[in-house]
Amino acid sequence: MEQPNQTVVKLAAMECAASCLLTLLRMKQVSSRYFLMNYWSLNYSSGLLMSGKNIRLYQLDYLYGIQSELKKGTVDELACFIREGASVLLMCRAADMDYFPRELLTHEANGIQHFALIYGCDASGSPFLAADPTADFIGTLTREQLSRTRMQKDGLLYYYTLVPPKQFLLPDPKDAFRFTMKQNLQLYTKGDHNFGYRAVERFSADLMESINWSKERRNEWIYQNNITISSIIKTRSAVWNSICELQLLSASQLEEGKSAVDMLMKLWTTVNFLLIKYKKNCTDTALLRQLADKLTEVGQKEMQFLRQMEQMGSELI
Repeated sequence: MEQPNQTVVKLAAMECAASCLLTLLRMKQVSSRYFLMNYWSLNYSSGLLMSGKNIRLYQLDYLYGIQSELKKGTVDELACFIREGASVLLMCRAADMDYFPRELLTHEANGIQHFALIYGCDASGSPFLAADPTADFIGTLTREQLSRTRMQKDGLLYYYTLVPPKQFLLPDPKDAFRFTMKQNLQLYTKGDHNFGYRAVERFSADLMESINWSKERRNEWIYQNNITISSIIKTRSAVWNSICELQLLSASQLEEGKSAVDMLMKLWTTVNFLLIKYKKNCTDTALLRQLADKLTEVGQKEMQFLRQMEQMGSELI
């Protein structure tokens, strides 16, 4: 069993599942553009505003012909699955992984789910080939190490399957663009749960309430969201670059899109800067209101941008 001569792909902090999927695509020498185009997302969970998208919304079947399903099983069952040529996104706690740098466990207390990629094993079912982009790790895990990742009292491993197609033609670029832009807009404008604009509203509500929190709780919340918002900025850039690389948009459309993305990058950066100021001046109600207004603006501008992209997709001939 040989390790592939590859390096991991790290999308951004807190983007462990997406980074694992991007790493697998690189290993398979498949372009990641379609996946990234579908990754303009926003959610608020466990007190964190993040760009990550639930794995069930990755649309891997349409984009790459990859069948993905949440499963649970024993180490032996996972090994059998891997030997058949599939890979998995393994649910785990980062702290349970020997290779994981302790200094990177900044969000462990929030209960944020971590994922590692398992993509191979030998005939005996051990060791397992694994990659964890968040930790810059690509190596092997023993059966004993894998067993530690059991998430529930039932003693089973939980993972998302990544079953490659026997034969598959990537969608036409124009069809993929239309599909992903429509998906991005629909998810962002959903009126329920904690996605898209609703995530901004929920984050803003906690922001206004945070003035009543203890200093320790408020400072930790701000610190963690500074990290996740920086990841939002990085992820947005990756999505836009993938759109540009398709070379489907006209020069004027690219200019319009770039102008909108540049504005969004500045708005998110301003939100992060104001959060830091609020951390130092937590009694400044005017600053708090300015920050809330800026969040409303960034949410509205993101919706406007996604509508622009969806319209551009519908106009492709």
